[in-house]
Amino acid sequence: MKRNIIRVIGAAAALLVAGVQGALALTAGSYSVTVSKLNGNGTLSDLQTVSATADTSGKLSFTLSTLPTNADVNFLVFTIKDANGVIVRKGLVPAPPAGNANKIGINDLATVQADAFLKGAELAGSDDPVLAAYLLVLLRSPQVTPSDIVALGNLGKAAILGGSGFEGYVATNGATPAKLAALKKCLVYNPDGTKKTLKHFAEGFFNAVESTTAGAAQDEMQKAGGLMADVFMDAAACADIELGVITNAHEAAGDAAQASGYMGGISSTVMKSLDSSMSAFHRKVGMVKMVAEYTDALKVLGATGTQVDQFVAAATALAQASAAIDTQYKDFYSDPDAYLSSHPGSNLTTIKQAIDTLYQNAWTTFQSAIAASGADIAALKAAITTTLSGIVLPTDFGTFRDTTGTQKNWPVQQVVMVKWLVGLIANGGIVTYTRTTPPIPTMMQNWLGTCSNTQYWDMMHCQQNGGTWTSQRRDYSHMTPSAAFNSYLGLQEDVSIAEMTKFSIWDNNAQPTSTQRQTAELSFIAALMTIQGNFVATKNAAGMAVTDAEKEAMVKLMLQPHAD
Repeated sequence: MKRNIIRVIGAAAALLVAGVQGALALTAGSYSVTVSKLNGNGTLSDLQTVSATADTSGKLSFTLSTLPTNADVNFLVFTIKDANGVIVRKGLVPAPPAGNANKIGINDLATVQADAFLKGAELAGSDDPVLAAYLLVLLRSPQVTPSDIVALGNLGKAAILGGSGFEGYVATNGATPAKLAALKKCLVYNPDGTKKTLKHFAEGFFNAVESTTAGAAQDEMQKAGGLMADVFMDAAACADIELGVITNAHEAAGDAAQASGYMGGISSTVMKSLDSSMSAFHRKVGMVKMVAEYTDALKVLGATGTQVDQFVAAATALAQASAAIDTQYKDFYSDPDAYLSSHPGSNLTTIKQAIDTLYQNAWTTFQSAIAASGADIAALKAAITTTLSGIVLPTDFGTFRDTTGTQKNWPVQQVVMVKWLVGLIANGGIVTYTRTTPPIPTMMQNWLGTCSNTQYWDMMHCQQNGGTWTSQRRDYSHMTPSAAFNSYLGLQEDVSIAEMTKFSIWDNNAQPTSTQRQTAELSFIAALMTIQGNFVATKNAAGMAVTDAEKEAMVKLMLQPHAD
């Protein structure tokens, strides 16, 4: 495949480097390049048109005058026409901040993505960056027809801007208009240069154009698509919006899209690609949310460099495994029908199952990588018994049961949390907690309760040894000589009850609806807020109060990681 590179030189405010590539390489000859700005009402205003000549190697060179920055517009559009005035390529790029450079790669996929968003912007009467990001997430296949473009534009408008869609959900679940506006701005430009934005998505397409083989180019485009989960979550953090609200908002967008009726107007090939793209996106959003929240909490509670490194290394490996899945199935995302034709014996169901298995394997590896060792748990127990003279810890202290009831070692972040708490007590701090009272979910009733024979801590061993098992909250008020540590044990149990209540909607192999999942998530967030409010602590004998950020981090690290 011949590469066709555009060099765009801005005279002042913004510099962009752009590339053009397609399945059919541009032939040598004359072209025109029009740069337009996307107005706030979804219309385009042409800024300038310049002539360009493609040489025999496919290189297209031209010079532009001053371009707007992100202070002026959200997006710039590049339209490439041949000598007959026929549009051959089109690309969209977020406007860069003053003095910075953004890169844009223009190929077949970039062209249909730009067309879909511009149609959505026209229909919505808005240049909404959330709408842009949503359609960029959806489209990983260039096999798009003109009727698909219209349907996708309408679909994006309904999913994002409708009252029951993404933005409607965010606005009615804790985000002020100012925060929603900040979310949109942060998708285009994030003041924290280490965070991902739509700039990085566009840069992935530039890297694709720069690639020397079609396979490498496809890899770069799939990597770009995989970045969108980071882009959304980084923007949410930038706008100070609860990450759980964002994951729920994506569920709401899916529901609104389904209810809109526009999916019926999308061709079968594109619909298969959209479905696969969104499934992958939702998985990654959950992973990114989890990693961001836990990494921040570790730092707030003063985790050692080694502990942070262990978690970050595991998270990095998880991200790499996720990217590898994108690469492995890049041809499937691009053209599902062609992929299935070239893989006899496979069908849509078996391919999805194979992808699900790879993600589950990556997640299992991650959980193993963050588990504290037996030595770590033993050292923590020693620190507790040294600080709290006379304490006798439960036999299962330092372990947890997953949703299948399997007992496992705490992850490293939970060790960090308990060590921090013990440090408060050692420094003369006071810890108190008022128990909550929601019912215990069914899945916990086999191991959460009390036995008439107090040496047994679960129903099976209790009853096997002639005891009577009562499923209820345990009374920790006299569990140890330390009132502070007893308060912690009660708090930990209430957090576990809240978490298992959230997951109880899946009991008995149930398949909860999107609305049920959203409701469970919101109830879970509210339950954690109540728990945090019931937790009162000081850091030392002088009465220095624990901050809200530390309370939130402590509760977060009590939870077992889940990518949902």
